[in-house]
Amino acid sequence: MLKYVLKNLKGFITKETTIFIIVLICQVSSILLSLFSYGVFQNYKAETNQINLNNDVIENEDDWYEFGYDLGIDKKNPVEYKVIRDLSEEVGNLLKDKIANLYMECENNVIMTFDYVNGVYRPTEEYYNNSLMYGEWVDGKWFTDEQIKNHEKVCVIAEPMKEDYANKDKDSSANKSPKAKKRGNDYYITISGDEYKVIGVMSDPDVIIVPWRVLPDDFHIETTPYFLFNRQLTQKEYDSLLAIYEKYFPDRMGAPAPELELYDPEQVYYYKTNMAISLFIAIVSAINFALLFNYIFDKRKYTLAVLRLNGCTANKARRMYLTEIMIIMLPLIIICTLVFDRLILPWLDGLFPYINQVYGIKIYLIMAGMYIAVSYVIMNIMIIMHLRKTPVLILRNNN
Repeated sequence: MLKYVLKNLKGFITKETTIFIIVLICQVSSILLSLFSYGVFQNYKAETNQINLNNDVIENEDDWYEFGYDLGIDKKNPVEYKVIRDLSEEVGNLLKDKIANLYMECENNVIMTFDYVNGVYRPTEEYYNNSLMYGEWVDGKWFTDEQIKNHEKVCVIAEPMKEDYANKDKDSSANKSPKAKKRGNDYYITISGDEYKVIGVMSDPDVIIVPWRVLPDDFHIETTPYFLFNRQLTQKEYDSLLAIYEKYFPDRMGAPAPELELYDPEQVYYYKTNMAISLFIAIVSAINFALLFNYIFDKRKYTLAVLRLNGCTANKARRMYLTEIMIIMLPLIIICTLVFDRLILPWLDGLFPYINQVYGIKIYLIMAGMYIAVSYVIMNIMIIMHLRKTPVLILRNNN
């Protein structure tokens, strides 16, 4: 059978060159259009849903994703606050409401613990609520919206940091920290040469908490900043996050990047979409392909009649024609997919921001299988209709 298939294919290429070229153009354009339309459709869905498909916010803090790059930051090798501040704001612009918390420790017992709300790092109010719950809040209030917005030099301290605290523990770490001096009814503490008004007091721990953007640029950060994410990152977001760290710490990136469980848009896209557009294009393409081959089959009907009179069954003839079609189709699918993935997709990524996240090996295989299956069904129907005529009737009509 393969001998006749190859002979028919050779005759098709040499004797019907124009039609063969049209068939190739039809197949290539249909395959590429099918791949492109699927990506554009999914990009539209991603933009309208802000790529939040099935990636729900994790309410339980214990399940948040932690990201802390080991940059070798400690008391002997600190980094300036300005560097961390600029890095954190770029991360905020990138990941927005996926940031649940940012935490770091600084010199002079200053800690920075923030939530990211509406594009702003705010001192974590949960810290205040827990202090109230466990009876550790002594006096004052937490940071107000106005204080945060205006970057006021205010702070919350531990009670042992007051200079007139009656029951000082000689071994307390607070004794090594700045002391808050009383002026009138208020306390003020000096941090790196700047004076901060104390607005709240806790009994424990011995720390100072300040708002975002109030510390001097050269203030020392003594631990690696830790981000907590309440939703999974995509691969693209994770790569962009690493690029931000590389930008600010090119000389400290020796350690392996922290591993995170990433959100897989490819899987979500597949299970939330019925691929209706791609299926429609595959059907139209298969019909066009069938109409072109219908012309070829009409020209071969006399040869087919002779073959059938000499023992070629209808089922064998059907398989012979399907094999010829698949020999043309399968290499084109592979070549077109590679061209689309390597050449066209990188160019489209600049026009459609989420399109690059749609495609993967699984999607390409599914779309190829769908395209082949639809073509197989439609071509089978067309071939069977041709084979309904008996060889004798074909020869009689030919004469």
